Amino acid sequence: MKINIILEKKDDNFKPHPMYDPKTGKMEMAKKKEDHDRLGKKGYIHLDDDIFDKLTDVLEKEGGASGMKPFEDKLKKNTKKEIETALKSMDNVGQHKKGDYILGDEKEISIAEMIQQEVKFVLEKRKKRKKKKKKKSSGKKDACYHKVKSRYKVWPSAYASGALVRCRKVGAKNWGNKSKNKK
Repeated sequence: MKINIILEKKDDNFKPHPMYDPKTGKMEMAKKKEDHDRLGKKGYIHLDDDIFDKLTDVLEKEGGASGMKPFEDKLKKNTKKEIETALKSMDNVGQHKKGDYILGDEKEISIAEMIQQEVKFVLEKRKKRKKKKKKKSSGKKDACYHKVKSRYKVWPSAYASGALVRCRKVGAKNWGNKSKNKK
């Protein structure tokens, strides 16, 4: 009996209200709490199409970029979370690294996306080249490596590494031959 009373009280607090799909602008009434939860999972929000126009107006007034305060001042009925979801769903609005919302031209946004894709592509190409290079070089050892390794019992050691560097500087043919420098 007590459980039914509690459930009825929760339903009494819920008021039917419209919810909007930000992508299509379609409106659906949330008559019960279950309807509200179902629509929320689908991505519906409490803001209608007029709100999107108001958000764009605020951004244009602020010079194309704005923090949350001007939005909250203009849309006092809506919560901060609702405003953020609406801004994220807008195609012509992006968010700066520091949190400001920026109104962009379609051309600017598409150019920025293209640049990001190109950079990503180039970096992936470099990684593949480096991996390929590592695979090739790790199997073969040069003549200096063999000469120096045969001379030093402890491998690797600081002395052997130094000798390997000196060998590579002068070349394997000349390394190890004692020659006196004439001054």
